[in-house]
Amino acid sequence: MENGSGFVLILLVVILLIWGLRALRTWWMSAPHTSSAVEVDEEIPVTEAVALLERSGFEVMTLKRRIPLFITVDGGAEEGGTDLRSRVLIDHFARKEDKLYVVKIDKMVNPLEWTGSGLRDQLLVYALLYEEAEGIVVVNSETKRISVVQFEIGE
Repeated sequence: MENGSGFVLILLVVILLIWGLRALRTWWMSAPHTSSAVEVDEEIPVTEAVALLERSGFEVMTLKRRIPLFITVDGGAEEGGTDLRSRVLIDHFARKEDKLYVVKIDKMVNPLEWTGSGLRDQLLVYALLYEEAEGIVVVNSETKRISVVQFEIGE
């Protein structure tokens, strides 16, 4: 090897190692990407909402899902802040014409507010969690109504 070529080789290896470690760290720290391959539950009890969905051409795929949330405020407990836990509840996932939908059952206890801000506040989280979903299917068993809500973020 010529003078300096060993130094260049070592420098190149160090640069590639740093680049690789940064890419690995970025991949490791990134939020998990949800997949449209939702695990299908084998047996789903037929409730009024499930029956209504099936009569409307939806294939109900899952039971209720709980997505855990871990919230850190001001750096968490180690830095004088707070660590909190919560969850997002999804009533069902359904499929129609090879499109995935998140299903939310509209209950009288906590009814949806059918305004732009009301739907945003109560349903946008589902659209953001499952970007591959075509929309959120809202089922009201009392009125026998099914609505599909879709969000489009624009400027």
